Amino acid sequence: DGNDTELLINGHETFNAILNTVRTARHTVCVQFYTFRDDALGQCFADVLCQKAAEGVRIYLLYDEIGSGGLDKKFIKQMTDVGIEVSRFNPLKLRNRTNINFRNHRKLVIIDDHITFVGGHNVGIEYLGKDPEIGHWRDTHMRVSGPVSLAFQLSFSEDWMWATGDAPLLRWEQPQIMGKRKVMCINPSPADYYDSGSLFFTHMINTAKERCWIVSPYFVPDQNVYAALQLAGLRGVDVRIILPGVSDNWMVAQANRSYVASLQKAQVQFYTYEPGFLHQKVMLVDDEWSCVSSANLDNRSLRINFEIGALIKDKEFADEIEAMMLDDLEHCRPTHVDQRWWKQLLARLLRLIAPVL
Repeated sequence: DGNDTELLINGHETFNAILNTVRTARHTVCVQFYTFRDDALGQCFADVLCQKAAEGVRIYLLYDEIGSGGLDKKFIKQMTDVGIEVSRFNPLKLRNRTNINFRNHRKLVIIDDHITFVGGHNVGIEYLGKDPEIGHWRDTHMRVSGPVSLAFQLSFSEDWMWATGDAPLLRWEQPQIMGKRKVMCINPSPADYYDSGSLFFTHMINTAKERCWIVSPYFVPDQNVYAALQLAGLRGVDVRIILPGVSDNWMVAQANRSYVASLQKAQVQFYTYEPGFLHQKVMLVDDEWSCVSSANLDNRSLRINFEIGALIKDKEFADEIEAMMLDDLEHCRPTHVDQRWWKQLLARLLRLIAPVL
């Protein structure tokens, strides 16, 4: 309890908010992204971090080695030269051969242990819609201020320890009350004893009484989530799922046809977003529960990746999420599954390998 939230709907709004808040940092900044590119946006981000490091702010930057592959050494060196602690997550070394498939898909920025940014955006010009091949990019992030930031900071600390073997030097003072909203840090990972990602989505869908709206760029659910969606549709819950019209993963796009077709028979409604690539990961349940996260509805996010999100229990914030999703639906068409036999056969064959997509 005691948190304030702000919904950030596009890349420009998100990174303006992040960088402007980083500029106010007095003690620490923790930065964690699956993809951190050394393009115009990445360089702008690095410049702000270097400036704060020069002012004496302790800064940690953690990036995934696969998601951020190809980072120039000079780009990293400019940050380490001014004292920024930079590390790759799960570097491709022999000692990690048994967990090489684990990827850190989290997108997280924590400033002075009481302000957190979390959501779907990575650091790259495509997230601003500036990649000529991808074009328009639809994503969602959020800012959380208050006591829950300590939980996000703990998640970052665990990842930093995983990557480096050392604990980051961070402050752990109880943040002051910043608002009236209840927020929970949801950070499933393959290091958990339970399949917490799958359990989280399954539980939220099962608790829905009136509606469950979901946006996911990759829809290849495991059996638990699939069954929960099927049951929700059959018991009369307003289940709506928004998928991208343009996909950057052909095999996933083909595999989800099978899930869509069967769930449509259970009254689950699917919509295809048309203006560009849809990358946001958002869920709305009934009138007060909402979630903004990095997790997709696929086996990799549910069981293999390190993911992170914010679960919010607040009607006013849920109303903001609803308005955002209704606007997205205005740019969608009902999803039509190609019924040609060879398309259906391809979808079913790819469904067999869904757990590894």
